[in-house]
Amino acid sequence: MYPFGLATAYPRNRWYIAALSAEITQTPFERMLLDVPVALYRTEDGRPVAMYGRCPHRFYPLALGRVEGDGLVCGYHGFKFAASGKCVRIPAQNSGANFEQPTYPLEERDTYTWIWMGDPKLADPSSIPPYEDFGLDQPGWAVSGGYRLEINGRSQLLIDNLMDLTHLPHVHHHVPGGDAYLQSRHTLSERPRSLRLTQEMPGTWSPFFEFLWGADQRFDGEVMLHQVTDFYGPEFVKTSGPLIDFAQDGEGHLSTSHGIVYFLHGVTPATAHSTHFFCAQTRNFRIDDDAFGQALHELDEVIRMQDVVAINHVEPDVERSSQVQRELLARSDRAAAAVRERIKEMILAEQPSQASEPAPARNLAG
Repeated sequence: MYPFGLATAYPRNRWYIAALSAEITQTPFERMLLDVPVALYRTEDGRPVAMYGRCPHRFYPLALGRVEGDGLVCGYHGFKFAASGKCVRIPAQNSGANFEQPTYPLEERDTYTWIWMGDPKLADPSSIPPYEDFGLDQPGWAVSGGYRLEINGRSQLLIDNLMDLTHLPHVHHHVPGGDAYLQSRHTLSERPRSLRLTQEMPGTWSPFFEFLWGADQRFDGEVMLHQVTDFYGPEFVKTSGPLIDFAQDGEGHLSTSHGIVYFLHGVTPATAHSTHFFCAQTRNFRIDDDAFGQALHELDEVIRMQDVVAINHVEPDVERSSQVQRELLARSDRAAAAVRERIKEMILAEQPSQASEPAPARNLAG
């Protein structure tokens, strides 16, 4: 598959966002995650569960069933599966079965619930992207947005988009100041948990700055702007808004004379050719201004939908196009190329024992 020339375009041994935590209730629902149908629900005591979404009896979607206690009851023949996956009841024979329905580790962290669908022995929750690094659910920060978009394109197309912001003046031409990205100076740096792209460019006061910070923060003349993108893995990317009078401490945390806004991008493959795009914004200014948070969300959604439309146009023909014509990379693709190489290494490292959908059960219930 493009762009790696491998059988898959994403690694499995990562914590991906399965859902907004608020989406998971005692009414089960199905979400396709990494080419696997997954039933998501909460037990009666509120614990989230992720279970392979097809009943092993007749392969009926389990999300069409109901929650009973901590288990999930199939809506076709009433087979019940405990939260552990064990089949605990077959009504037609008044027994359970020596059968384990596959389940997947979940970690609920405030706004998001993360899922691990690779080798469960490697599911270390400490590898979830660090919320304190981007102000998510942190004291002194506000969160707005919190929504999911569906992209009819492979996840790598979205990651490429996020790592090369020279598309701003073309795709997002209604946002003033995007031309500055065409002449920005790029710096790549390694951080403990991310690969950071910093773009430095001159800028002047604009209507977008006034929207963010208000007219009383206006400055005259030209200043040096910084824009920061952190790649935490194929599952999550953070981009900053404009940073003025940028400073960074020894751990890579930022300070600025104006407030900081981050745009958070959760990237979860649905299938080999479609993606869940989890979107939110965080900010450390105007944190009690709900009207501003709503306006920021609305602007952000317009911009992200423009990216979705662009990616949806690329996906249908990308395999054939990449075979017919060699891809032309520009200097601005340095970060995207580095990220691609990292993701390819992750995929190759998994290939000897890469997980797949559960095989059909061979045992008879008994």
